[in-house]
Amino acid sequence: MSTDIATPIPPVSKGRTTRVLTLASGSAGSGKSTLAAALAEQAAAHGRTVCVLGLDRQRDVSRLLGYDNPDADEDLATLIDVIDGICTLDEALVPGRNSKTKELIPGLWLVLESSKLDTLSVKLAGVTAREMWLHRLLPQLLGRFDIILLDCPGNMDLGTQGALIAGTEIVGCTKSQEKEARGLTELEDKIADLHKSFGFMGMRDSLDWIVIGEGVTGVSQGKVYFDIEKQVRAAYGDLVVYPTIRDDVKVPEAYSASLPVTLYNPKAEAATAYVKVGQSMKLYD
Repeated sequence: MSTDIATPIPPVSKGRTTRVLTLASGSAGSGKSTLAAALAEQAAAHGRTVCVLGLDRQRDVSRLLGYDNPDADEDLATLIDVIDGICTLDEALVPGRNSKTKELIPGLWLVLESSKLDTLSVKLAGVTAREMWLHRLLPQLLGRFDIILLDCPGNMDLGTQGALIAGTEIVGCTKSQEKEARGLTELEDKIADLHKSFGFMGMRDSLDWIVIGEGVTGVSQGKVYFDIEKQVRAAYGDLVVYPTIRDDVKVPEAYSASLPVTLYNPKAEAATAYVKVGQSMKLYD
């Protein structure tokens, strides 16, 4: 890890009550990383102390928060280094940065992802109750942050399983499309299955929030998509956060610029919607 004196020191334990939000879906491409980056940036902008822990070998949330390819920098520790015992979770913390200006994002920290995260199940093959791997690590960060966001891969593999067990709130991420909507059912099935074995530890037994991304603005843009959104809201009721994140060209533009959309263009329709989603989830006022 870098010892640059300009790098700030991570927060020490202050007895905070830490909300640990697991962002998950049974489907890839459901907007988890985009949501994680936007919520983290906005929570930090509203004075919260935030940590993002990415679990996806695609490394999208690391990229959006200032680190394009962590594996290529030998001075940067990643989550896989923590799992290998090379460093602690605390030692792997790095400050969030604006990818364009390289300036720090005050109050925002992250543990970087690695392309080697797809080897997680192999690395933990001999570990008893290996699904608890993140539950065992996370106490190093609890009490030091107001919010920890766990950005899961788009599958139900060991990374997601560990996050579902470790989280205090589970956020289902979906879109107004059939594949992503079906992913919510797959996620619920996995939660129920894990809860049978790990419910005694306080694991959540159901979804706490559902966020819909890339929704159409009306029937004229696609009745099928519009109907799917209505079906999700009818099925899950108050669990579905308002507003829906409507389809906005600024979201892929922000991704190409390696920035959260809330930082790339704060006035964009999607950016203002993400701000309101965070408010609806009571992450900030």
